[in-house]
Amino acid sequence: MAIEQENYVDQSTSMAIQDAVDNIRNVTEVSNTASGVALSKMLAGGDKPTCLLTIEEANRLIANAISNYEKIMEISIKGRKNNYKASIQKKKFFFF
Repeated sequence: MAIEQENYVDQSTSMAIQDAVDNIRNVTEVSNTASGVALSKMLAGGDKPTCLLTIEEANRLIANAISNYEKIMEISIKGRKNNYKASIQKKKFFFF
């Protein structure tokens, strides 16, 4: 039973990491599109402050997605280490 639980924890953390990677990809795609449109409008004589603000916000969204990924990785690593330590303790207990 302990090994099955370890597998569930590892699977859940892996899925959380993959979701964070997907989020980075999706946010980056949308943000790059928004930046491209804003740059195009600015070069065509559009409202420069608004266009620059749009590009800045798009970059901020990407930075936030990366920050979230880093937090999820940190939490996942801690969770896996704790899961491993707990499973080692259980195995020692059952060998006595």
